[in-house]
Amino acid sequence: MTTVADEIARRLSQRGVTHVFGYPGETSLSLYAAFQRNDSLTHVVGRCPRGAAYAAEAYARVSGGVAVCDAPGGIGSPYATPALLEAYNSGTPLVLITSGPSKSTPRPWATGQVEHARLFDSVAKHVYVVREQRGALGVVDAALALAERPRRGPVVVEIAPDVLEAEADPKLLDELTAASAAPEPAGTAAEAGGEHPAARAAEAVGRGASVALIAGGGCHAAGAAEALREFVDRFGIPVFTTLNGKGVLSEVGTDLPRVVGSKGDTPANEYISGCEVVLYAGSKLGDKSTNQYAWPSPGQFLVRIDNDPQIDAADPASGCLLREDVAGGLKLLSDELGEWSYRGPRPSATAGDWSKSGTASLVATVNAELSDRDVCVGEASVASGWFGALLRLAPPQRLITPRGTGSLGYAIPASVGAAVARPDATVWSLVGDGGLTMSIGELETIVRLGLNVKITVLDNGRLNLIDQHAIHRHGAAAVSRDFHRIDWPTICAAIGLPVMACDDPDRDASEIASFFSRRGPAVLVLDTSVDEVSPDMAIAIRKAH
Repeated sequence: MTTVADEIARRLSQRGVTHVFGYPGETSLSLYAAFQRNDSLTHVVGRCPRGAAYAAEAYARVSGGVAVCDAPGGIGSPYATPALLEAYNSGTPLVLITSGPSKSTPRPWATGQVEHARLFDSVAKHVYVVREQRGALGVVDAALALAERPRRGPVVVEIAPDVLEAEADPKLLDELTAASAAPEPAGTAAEAGGEHPAARAAEAVGRGASVALIAGGGCHAAGAAEALREFVDRFGIPVFTTLNGKGVLSEVGTDLPRVVGSKGDTPANEYISGCEVVLYAGSKLGDKSTNQYAWPSPGQFLVRIDNDPQIDAADPASGCLLREDVAGGLKLLSDELGEWSYRGPRPSATAGDWSKSGTASLVATVNAELSDRDVCVGEASVASGWFGALLRLAPPQRLITPRGTGSLGYAIPASVGAAVARPDATVWSLVGDGGLTMSIGELETIVRLGLNVKITVLDNGRLNLIDQHAIHRHGAAAVSRDFHRIDWPTICAAIGLPVMACDDPDRDASEIASFFSRRGPAVLVLDTSVDEVSPDMAIAIRKAH
């Protein structure tokens, strides 16, 4: 018998989906059976719905396409909320397929019953609810399309388990219904004034005594990186990146783009603060990329390129919005600028303040070992700060970090998704012991799949960035001062991972390089001091004082 779940699996593969990530439950097993019967789909089973959904989100970033994950409704689906929030805030195309209550459930409070439309209202672009097989394949098509429509983001499809298990009726499944209609985006404010925004942007850039361009994570989209490189080469505007824009331009050499914002460094931030005109391309202008909303500075003109239909038009006195994708917006601006080139001041090469040993030495070793298509994954907190300031990438190398939630527990499952997306690459993961505690189950996934993931655990037995904020901003004691130290080498070895412990990565650099040179997963547990100051911690401490 061909089930509705079989037809959904077939439709996914027809639409170019090759991998599905998930965690099973009784109500979703018909999907798992269908995936097993479909030779075009590979299903990656995580150790919890949260980890599987994070892996799918990272897979979408690295692959450039829409990712699909599954979770059993009510019992498993709420655990996917952090990944949906991450995808929603970061513009990652992700489709979550979950089982809802059976259409024949006679009364409420059935196990696993939840109103997904209400639960996910604020973290998904739309929730489709399928209670019968009529039009179900149209819903799948609509969900995949909506996830990739600007602004890209997550979409949820709830399908009743008895519908999934039913014998498929192709005529009913392909019937067009109102349920598959995509919601229209909310209206936006119109651009003020009669002049085209590209002309106003070019006028502001051309007359600015000091100008800077900040490339965000959206510049990794297809075609955007090439357009950005052409724009920078042509006009010579000083260029910086957000944390997740790292690697869109080569960072190898003397005149390399620096990271700005909360995960950048102080000299770079000071340069941006003093610029007359700042051009943001492919950035959502969140707290991290604007240095906690310090930009635009008073009197600063902000030019923004973003195709999100829900962004309000800018006040023409202080900025303008080019409602275009990055490549299209830069092309329009290039045409308006013509033969102009930047002749203003440039940022100094002065580096920021941070500890010059420990983790800094480890990142230097990673820089030396990186290959052409490698992916680096930074945990939230200090790990992403170290990678942001010291990692040196050249396309198509990538860095991914949680850019939408700042959530601990992201890096290990995200490393799974990155490794599945680029099986020919090495994935270098930097995670604190706090983040590892929240995602330890996915270490088994890495071992089981034999993924080429190299993990460094920054182990100081604390939630150190949180503690530093408590001490310097609130005058309190360290929140995690009484945490018990965890024996990570023993735990990782028990899971089946090769492990190396180290307290001096500068001294042991050659041994670390040799340890990581072998194909397959490996974990380096780096004993770090609570007194070590990461780049982002240095910025936070300076602001506190």
